[in-house]
Amino acid sequence: MKVTEIKINSLEELDAYGIDLLTQLQIKDRDKAVVLALSGDLGAGKTTLVQTIARDLGVIEVVTSPTFVIMKQYETSDKYFSKLIHIDAYRIEDVTEMKPLGFENLLKQANTLICIEWAERIKPLLPKDTLTLELANNNNGTHTIKSHG
Repeated sequence: MKVTEIKINSLEELDAYGIDLLTQLQIKDRDKAVVLALSGDLGAGKTTLVQTIARDLGVIEVVTSPTFVIMKQYETSDKYFSKLIHIDAYRIEDVTEMKPLGFENLLKQANTLICIEWAERIKPLLPKDTLTLELANNNNGTHTIKSHG
């Protein structure tokens, strides 16, 4: 498994990373959902990265963390991904709690990007081709992103 690590020093660099990331995700098989798994401590930048991706996809709604509602869906103006699904699995204690969300069916949706914060909590449910990002706040104004997959 290929692991790459980058340091993000500014919001401009995060924007550039988000565009590069979307380009990488757009070449994946879109006959089913493309899954981006995000992990990292509180304040690591998971929601900020999803907000950046949403903006790059043309989402016009305000994107906030779905911590209490678990999942939010957004329509996009992107030619590759027509839908963005944002999941926060922080409150999930057992993978069976994903069933009422129709998670299995979400994974079958074409032209859909699913971004999952705290994805390690539902790891057994993630497809094998999931791209995993580990985010870390370096406490000096920089962030580190490790990409797996």
